[in-house]
Amino acid sequence: MRNLICAILLAFCAAFPAAADQTDARLDLLFEELRTGEAVRAEENIARILDIWADSQSDTVDLLYARAEASIAAGAEELALALLDHVVGLAPSFAQGYALRGDVRLSLGDNEGAFSDYERALTLEPRHFEVRKTIAGMYHASKDLAAAYEMYQKVLEWNPHDDDVRRRARALRRDLDGQEI
Repeated sequence: MRNLICAILLAFCAAFPAAADQTDARLDLLFEELRTGEAVRAEENIARILDIWADSQSDTVDLLYARAEASIAAGAEELALALLDHVVGLAPSFAQGYALRGDVRLSLGDNEGAFSDYERALTLEPRHFEVRKTIAGMYHASKDLAAAYEMYQKVLEWNPHDDDVRRRARALRRDLDGQEI
C-alpha cells in the first residue's frame, strides 16, 4: 500500500517539478547576524535559518517532506526514506531534503549513504551547520579525531553560539595536543 501511495505521489509530483534552492537572500543576512551578533538573538536567527532551509519552494515537495518528518516521528524510517527519495528526485537542489535523508540513513545504519547525502547537502549549502555537526559526530565516533575537530571548527564558523560544539571542539583540541592536525 505504501509503495502504491509513493508511486501515485511521484506521478503527481513529476508533473510539477520543484525549483528549490538555498539562495534565499535572507540567509546571508541571518548568517551575518548569527556570526557577528549577540547570543540573545542567536536562537531566533537559527530558527529562522532552519525555517528557510525547510522551504523547498514547492508545495508538493514540502508536503512530501512533511510526510517524511511525520513518518520519522512515527518510527516508520523506511517510509520516510522512500518519501525523501522522491523529495530529492523532484528537488535536486533542496539541501534540506538531502540532510534529512542523511539523518534517516544514519538512523538505519547506512553510514556511507548518510555521508553521501550530507556531502550533497553541503555542496548545495556549505553553511549547513547542522549537517556539519552530524558529520563531526560521525568522525568522532569513528575515532578520526582530527577530522572531527576540523568539522566542529567549521560548525563554529557559521554558528559560533553552539556551546555544545564549542565544548566538544575544546575537548578534542586537548586530546589532539601534540598530535599533527
